[in-house]
Amino acid sequence: MIKQYLGQPYPQSGNKWKLNITISLFIGLFMLIFQPFGISGSNNLYKAAFCFGYGFVTFVILLINLHLIPFFFPSLFENKRWTVKKQIVWLVFIIFSIGLGNFVYTSVLFSFWNLHYFLLFQVYTSIVGIIPIVVLTIIQQNALLAQNLKSAQEFNSSLNRKNEARGDERVCLTADNEKDRFEIELSHLLYIESTGNYIEIFYTKEEKLKSTLLRSTLKRTELQLEHYPSMQKCHRAFVVNIDKIIQVKGNSQGLRLDLNDTETEIPVSRNFSKNLKDRIISRF
Repeated sequence: MIKQYLGQPYPQSGNKWKLNITISLFIGLFMLIFQPFGISGSNNLYKAAFCFGYGFVTFVILLINLHLIPFFFPSLFENKRWTVKKQIVWLVFIIFSIGLGNFVYTSVLFSFWNLHYFLLFQVYTSIVGIIPIVVLTIIQQNALLAQNLKSAQEFNSSLNRKNEARGDERVCLTADNEKDRFEIELSHLLYIESTGNYIEIFYTKEEKLKSTLLRSTLKRTELQLEHYPSMQKCHRAFVVNIDKIIQVKGNSQGLRLDLNDTETEIPVSRNFSKNLKDRIISRF
């Protein structure tokens, strides 16, 4: 049960700057209001600046953790592979690093260089930092989950009315060099994925899933497909045949499409969700 829950998808923060600023201000205000570590006995002239210094240190630590590390190591933070377990581990690391940063900040000012104060800062940071982090992440997950489940239900209501009787057409996609091409009946085309300088075309042949690569951009492919109403972009890297959609699933990360003849779930970006829904409604 616990293992299954930890393996559930979890949305990464969409507005990292908002999270960064909120947590930093919270910690600065907390230190000013409760004044631990003997702050209450310090000079009032510098007390506020000293307390908000903790907020500034927190801001810098979060800047590194939320922005720089994901920028330099993007493969570790792929949204489709992000789970509750990874989120928990990542939050523990962030809290530890904030505690370390604030320990160094205090030690530079007051020479608190010993294990006792290091552990004390980790305890305080865990108590103080985990409150806004947990509250914000739970609110975000619940809100997105409810929103995406409702959206998926609306999509599926439209899909339930679809008409399977379609006249078949033949699609011809040409490569950048205008020489290489791929032709297929529209009824066999499932989806197209952008992979670098190529597109990968997924289709069925003799009731088996197959794919082929064509050197082309997804933008160029969209232009070639603009006269085919069933072909719709649903993600910056995907164009899908909406006639092949079985159902739409929703979780806290977003919407995903189940298609005929493939186990791959196709992601739906928030930016393309409305256009996809309008196309499905008009199509069915």
